[in-house]
Amino acid sequence: AYGEAVSVYLTFAVDKAADFWSNLCLWHRSRESIAHVFGRHAIPMVWDYAEANTFSDSSGNWTSHLNWVRKVIERLPAQAHALGFSNQQDATQLGGNAVTLSTDPPYYDNIGYADLSDFFYVWMRSNLRDIYPDVFSTMLVPKAQELIASRHRHNNSKPAASEYFESGMLETFANIRKFVTPDYPLTVYYAFKQQDASFIKDGVLHRVSTSWETMLTSLIKAGFSIVGTWPMRTEMRTRLVAAGTNALASSIILVCRPRPHDASILSLGAFLQALRRELPPALKAMQSGSIAPVDLAQASIGPGMAIYSRASRVLEADGAPIDIRTALMRINGELQNHLAEIDGDLDEATRFAIDWFSQHGFDDGLYGDAETLARAKNTSVESVE
Repeated sequence: AYGEAVSVYLTFAVDKAADFWSNLCLWHRSRESIAHVFGRHAIPMVWDYAEANTFSDSSGNWTSHLNWVRKVIERLPAQAHALGFSNQQDATQLGGNAVTLSTDPPYYDNIGYADLSDFFYVWMRSNLRDIYPDVFSTMLVPKAQELIASRHRHNNSKPAASEYFESGMLETFANIRKFVTPDYPLTVYYAFKQQDASFIKDGVLHRVSTSWETMLTSLIKAGFSIVGTWPMRTEMRTRLVAAGTNALASSIILVCRPRPHDASILSLGAFLQALRRELPPALKAMQSGSIAPVDLAQASIGPGMAIYSRASRVLEADGAPIDIRTALMRINGELQNHLAEIDGDLDEATRFAIDWFSQHGFDDGLYGDAETLARAKNTSVESVE
């Protein structure tokens, strides 16, 4: 068993070596070192490459890969009486008594996780299939049940791929709702920049993030109340994908708790009254904290979404349900009324411009910051542009 464990750790080092010994590696100019293959979630084509010296003491050498694995092992919180284990399982079939549950779900067809995993899987299989024959029984990584909107798995139909993804997300969160404990919140990470959708309302062209709305809708339909939308600075400005590009700066953490099955129905008037009553103290608490100004708008959506999602439905005067898109527009209107004491009927792009100017004036700012602020305003940088 000890030998098997060592072979697993050595295989991790082999996989890391493959990532740095490929002829798809670039030279990282800012660090003066080898940049590994997966600087972004793809296997790119490169016109020239940097080659690591395996037996040197410079970047990409074999000893450094071993040392990274060793450092992880030394810091693992392993104890003799506490066993940890990992399972490969369909998320729609999860069960048990989870204490905490945190997930970074897939985003439509943005990343082909299983396809990219083949790069590492073939090396692991050659080294470990005799030790774990069940785990490495297939030639490549299983892909049929992967929850992504991949067109080539749905007869090249984008609508069919999107339907598969959206229904799968709803099914997954609905299943989690059955067993997640109310003592700790479910946390869902959202860090995705998608080409936004357009629609016309009251003669005005609007652009919104359909992926953002899909994520919120799936959670609420599954029976969760979204009690917080916290920005978290997870993205490095020096990462390869951010070099000279319009890249994201933050992840958004959606903090969710199970909504009671007997949740009441709110009228639009009651919803707006609750917003005016509960938003000001929540915003005051946030402003007294250490939230960056560019992140405040996104964080402020949390209290508004908490009011919207704790009700089973929010209804217009004619009995029609208010969807996520309308709710976000109402929340942003009340938010602007409180923060800037301006007319809440201003369009999303103008609200963005006012907040951006208050933080930057006429100076340049980072695209990632603009993307975070635009998403909070339920618009897009391209629409504002």
